[in-house]
Amino acid sequence: MGLTSLFLDMENKNVLVIGTGSVGIRRTRRFLDTGANVSIITKDLDEKIMKEFQDKGAAFYEEEYLDELIDTCDLVVVATNDLELNQEISIKAQDKLVNCASDISLSNVIVPSTFNIGPVTVSLYTGSKSPLMAKELRKKIQEIITEEDIMNIELQEYLRALLKEHVPNQETRKQYMISINSNSEIQELIKNGNLEEAKNYVKNIILDI
Repeated sequence: MGLTSLFLDMENKNVLVIGTGSVGIRRTRRFLDTGANVSIITKDLDEKIMKEFQDKGAAFYEEEYLDELIDTCDLVVVATNDLELNQEISIKAQDKLVNCASDISLSNVIVPSTFNIGPVTVSLYTGSKSPLMAKELRKKIQEIITEEDIMNIELQEYLRALLKEHVPNQETRKQYMISINSNSEIQELIKNGNLEEAKNYVKNIILDI
């Protein structure tokens, strides 16, 4: 399997989810949150969760519509508790993007453990060797990324916009970003939670160019 990490824009893409156990529910929520058009085939689903999904725009279908839905979807998520059925559907959908929860060899798309810390998105995948370690690593990463890091990201975004407006040369902009990121006075402001003061400090530097 030649895997590589990608972030895909799923807004308005058609996603078919077959099966709504714990995995199917998690993945349905994820794709609904991206703005995807999610169709669901399931034999049983808690009414509260069904209403949640419907309120977010999901549509529910009977099994008889499976072939038609596969033809019109961009991504198929197969997550029933029937391993033979999962295999059958995954093979049927082989010309689509397929994520089979029960068998990675039937998948050409992996849905990793993903979480956000402010504007930072982190995805973890252990090659299906240890979902438990993926959870442990997630905890460690969440502890490492600090509020200061998040404020520095926001400051760099602000700085990039200023530089694009006032500094035409790309290499010069890069040097300013490196210099400002290591500026002790700016970092002291960030450390004390004074992001707006740090932005003003940066603005004065750029406008004085």
